[in-house]
Amino acid sequence: MSNISKQRVVLVTGGSKGIGKEIAMQFAKHGDQVVITYGWGSIEEEDIIAEFTSKGLPAPYIRQSDVINNDDTKELLEDIKARFGRLDVFISNVSFANLVKSLDDYNEGSLLKSIEYSCWPMVEYTRQMKAVIGEYPKYVIALSSHGPDRFHKNYDFAAATKALNEVLVKYLTYHFYEEEVIFNVLRTRPVLTDSLLSTLGDEWKEFIAKYDIPGTHIELEEFAQLAYIMCSGLMDGIRGQTIIADKGYDFAEGLQRLYVDQEELGL
Repeated sequence: MSNISKQRVVLVTGGSKGIGKEIAMQFAKHGDQVVITYGWGSIEEEDIIAEFTSKGLPAPYIRQSDVINNDDTKELLEDIKARFGRLDVFISNVSFANLVKSLDDYNEGSLLKSIEYSCWPMVEYTRQMKAVIGEYPKYVIALSSHGPDRFHKNYDFAAATKALNEVLVKYLTYHFYEEEVIFNVLRTRPVLTDSLLSTLGDEWKEFIAKYDIPGTHIELEEFAQLAYIMCSGLMDGIRGQTIIADKGYDFAEGLQRLYVDQEELGL
């Protein structure tokens, strides 16, 4: 049976745009109270709230909070405790890494900063939730990509952090087993977002339109639905795993597919 008969409180870090916002909307669609954070820069909170409410979704609570700033984290969690009294789901979505265009960009400080932003919050936020709120969340989900297994342009450090998340989630599952915290990582094929284009370049969109098979890409809503169902109570037997959303297309991707479909693609 599903354990979501009552409204839950869901924290999505980096949830003001892209995949994070879509996941937040999916939880809101099912009546959950969503807390969205963003790290720096300016966003129009009113526009995000209007986007939710225009779709009949409960308005998110939005707060600026840098995931690597311990004071920010403590204040955020104290605020969540005061406002809602609980936190049931944590989506660790922030991904930040310097682009690596050549070996000249390999820098220890940049790699460590990438880990600090994109990997460590999954651990530190979870620990701080117990310290501040008084209990751990039931579900912790981190996001990944094909970067650990496949070459992606400019993606060296980002891929390294994804790989680290996928390893740590197994060990965290062991260490938190008695606490009944369910950790998993969700991995997807490239999803067309501003973040992806900033990494691969705007020309990626045109390239994919020319050489990919229509319908094989994962849409934002599809990936968000996967995040929701993993926290629904129906999938609690799956723990410490990396779940891959690829529509089964990864098997047919690559040079062999281009070879077979070269006439159709005009190669």
